[in-house]
Amino acid sequence: MNPYSASLFFDQDALADFQQLLRVFKQKRQKIFVLLDDNTRLYCWPLIQSYCAEMQDDIALIVIPHGEENKNIDQLQIIWKQLTKAGAAKDGVLINLGGGVITDLGGFAAASYKRGITTIHFPTTLLAMVDASLGGKTGIDFEGYKNHIGSFYQPLRVYILTKFLKTLPEKQWKSGLGELIKYSFLTGKDLSLIENFSSDRNQHLQKVITDAALFKLKVVAEDPMENGYRKILNFGHTIGHAFESFAMSSGKTLMHGEAVAAGIIAELFLSVDLKGLKKSVLEEYISFYQKHFEPFQISPSEISALVDIIAHDKKNRGGDLLMVCIDRHHMPVFDVSVEPELLRKCLRWYSELF
Repeated sequence: MNPYSASLFFDQDALADFQQLLRVFKQKRQKIFVLLDDNTRLYCWPLIQSYCAEMQDDIALIVIPHGEENKNIDQLQIIWKQLTKAGAAKDGVLINLGGGVITDLGGFAAASYKRGITTIHFPTTLLAMVDASLGGKTGIDFEGYKNHIGSFYQPLRVYILTKFLKTLPEKQWKSGLGELIKYSFLTGKDLSLIENFSSDRNQHLQKVITDAALFKLKVVAEDPMENGYRKILNFGHTIGHAFESFAMSSGKTLMHGEAVAAGIIAELFLSVDLKGLKKSVLEEYISFYQKHFEPFQISPSEISALVDIIAHDKKNRGGDLLMVCIDRHHMPVFDVSVEPELLRKCLRWYSELF
């Protein structure tokens, strides 16, 4: 059985496996910690607390403030300190209950504490369920750059409970939508399924999450360390991360999935120029984006700063700016070299769109 897909459980199967695993931890006298933010402590922890009843006295909570701005080395040190103070040993277990910030940060804390302790993800947002909690990427933001410091570290389990989604505000749904759009382009599907999902979440929820999660795990299984094929999962992310980093430094509000949705516009523009994608695909997506998102705006004066951020993207090699494009056959192509002047042209075009 594939080790990546074997670790993923949904809903009742997830809860049953979780309880069984807790019994194993208790039998081995392993110390268990749950990392949460102040929101998931309030809204999500009560939904699984009863399943931890047998271990209630043996579980310690580590609570940090919510928000991307807290995915940093200061919060990482707080986690390390609390684990150390509580005497967590090499057999300690860190359960990450939250969205992408928590799974990224908690995963990196687990990977680095005593050179690696067991970690489990309970993603609580749509984005985390279809992307951030899967595949073993962990990390923190540093010096204004997204996920600048991190590692690959696989969780023992990923438990997806769709009931958590009932706690989500609308902005979090939009963020998850951005990642789902990415999968539509990577799998060669049109946007109709995402359109239907947007209008009737309950009917399509299980299928959309399952399809996206299993697709990502299939790609990760073929290329766990992102040396090749796995890079397609970065579609929309190179420019999207630059938008997100720039927004954060400018005091603007832009969630990760919203940034990816905007980044897809720019990277489709590059796909038309470099890989022969039909312009009608770009135009159709722009219409879709304007219908479902509040457009992220940039000014011509901000382009140089964005190019500088993209130049520091960790996917670049040998001084080349490398991105993922969609070719004329609607297939993703990774490691596409983009000249700086073309990138500037793309961003100027984007700045005039909205």
